[in-house]
Amino acid sequence: MRLIDLHTHTTASDGVLSPQQLVRFAKDCNISVLAVTDHDTLEGLPVAMEEAVQVGLQIVTGVEITAHVGDLEVHVLGHFIDPDDNRLAEFLASSRNDRIERAHRMIGKLWTLGLPLDANEVLSLARGSSVGRPHVAQAMINRGYVTSLKEAFDRYLSLGKPGYVERARIPVALAIRAIKEAGGVPSLAHPGQYSHDEIIPSLVQQGLMGLEVYHLEHDTESLFRYERACLKYDLLAVGGSDYHGTPGLRSSGLGRSAVPEARFEQLLAAASASRAAAYGCKGEEGSRIPRDQAGQSSR
Repeated sequence: MRLIDLHTHTTASDGVLSPQQLVRFAKDCNISVLAVTDHDTLEGLPVAMEEAVQVGLQIVTGVEITAHVGDLEVHVLGHFIDPDDNRLAEFLASSRNDRIERAHRMIGKLWTLGLPLDANEVLSLARGSSVGRPHVAQAMINRGYVTSLKEAFDRYLSLGKPGYVERARIPVALAIRAIKEAGGVPSLAHPGQYSHDEIIPSLVQQGLMGLEVYHLEHDTESLFRYERACLKYDLLAVGGSDYHGTPGLRSSGLGRSAVPEARFEQLLAAASASRAAAYGCKGEEGSRIPRDQAGQSSR
């Protein structure tokens, strides 16, 4: 049985390992299939794909897009997206610009709390193009304001805390559409974190194709609940470690909450159909899906 991890992050967003380091680490962890799903950017994919060829590991092209369902912020995973799709690139560029604006606003709030930070310092910590709260938190550690990322989030940067700033509200339907137009399969990331399972039926109506069933923060009851939801709404079950490499703040066990082989084969089939729907016959040449694994969609 292959070890399959479909949710990881690199320094292109808020992970601690570069794309090359992540791929090598995955190989050392005996992972066979790895999805790189950085927040709102595809920047790490080309290097990760090149490194994967060198070490003999299968890469699934991916992304994790922040969006909203009303007032609720959710994350949408996109697997098997075309990394060269111009429409998706433009959509993500707009989202990254919002991230930069949000970082400036958080820095402003922290100044009023007597915790001055320099914007260039924060942006320089985002070695990729996708800045986020972990970079603000790291700058706070560097200044001695807090001792850990967890403390920064618990005291200042989480929802309801004095340094928190809400993101621009991108409708989830736009994120789902952007992923599908790039030939990918959109899934709701870590649904157990939202405590709003009632949104799932409406997301299905808007084109959602999967749920992240397997996640370190899902207990056994949650796992079974989302397995049942997949059956009820004809959704794919995806999952992974959500690896960032930041113990105490985010999931850190690469390869944990792995996706069963049979579930991955179903995802491959759905991805093949999604790519065909997005690009037609012309797009098959650009598919990242091996032809001998694609099969027919069960959807």
